[in-house]
Amino acid sequence: MEEEIYAFRKELQTLGYCQNIISNYPKYISHFLVFAQQTAPKINDSHIKSYQKYLQQKPNKTNGKKLSESYVHSQLLAIKMYFEYLERIHKIKRNPFVLKLKNPRNEEKKVLTQQQVKILYQHCRTREEKMILHLCYGCGLRRSEAVNLNKSDIDIEKKLLFVRQGKGKKRRVIPINETLTADFKLFLQNKINTVEIAFLTNKQNGRMSGNTMHLIFKTLLKKAKIKDVSLHHLRHSIATHLLENDMSIEMVRDFLGHSQLSTTQIYTKINSLKMK
Repeated sequence: MEEEIYAFRKELQTLGYCQNIISNYPKYISHFLVFAQQTAPKINDSHIKSYQKYLQQKPNKTNGKKLSESYVHSQLLAIKMYFEYLERIHKIKRNPFVLKLKNPRNEEKKVLTQQQVKILYQHCRTREEKMILHLCYGCGLRRSEAVNLNKSDIDIEKKLLFVRQGKGKKRRVIPINETLTADFKLFLQNKINTVEIAFLTNKQNGRMSGNTMHLIFKTLLKKAKIKDVSLHHLRHSIATHLLENDMSIEMVRDFLGHSQLSTTQIYTKINSLKMK
């Protein structure tokens, strides 16, 4: 079992998944197999349905509430991908995963108004808070892309930000406006003598983690009195605001780093609903 899970992890690395998935999905598989008390070839759909029910009823250790829909979805998606992998390499004859998954993130892509974004900026008290807004809203970066950004990835002279390895190992170049360029320049000047190559760093001067980014943003939301918003919603918001300002959908696709235009088209639906 351990060898198969290790091989699955290597497969995720080869396919270019982000570090969060590479680290967590194998753990999710281990938890499921311990729960089922079976090896992969003996797993059937009833084991998976029982585990889904278990996750939906399991309390969160932090607050005692139910686990979030997105967390349960991630666990089940990991199991689905694992059995697809085993079927592909002929370790199992039939994929036992028959559940139809609906990603809760796709059901509602919450968008902040431009006024709400302005309020968030007004409540920034630290350089890190402002930089996180600049990266995730102003540049439309995913959390993992912001975490992996290095100081050398921002060209102040050419006013460009380089995403060296986005989702699916895709590279892209993002133009940055005068305000972002000036703020990035000042931020980098204050880091000129630091050894760490990362753009965002923690208090120990190491690369900032995604969890730390989330906590900083959560603190900012509390100050601004804005609820139920994640870092990823900043990305949804800039996409919608660009469309509202007449940027073409093809340009928004390239800005966000989407592989398919159909992925970007969800924002045209959000925009039309908002206009109505």
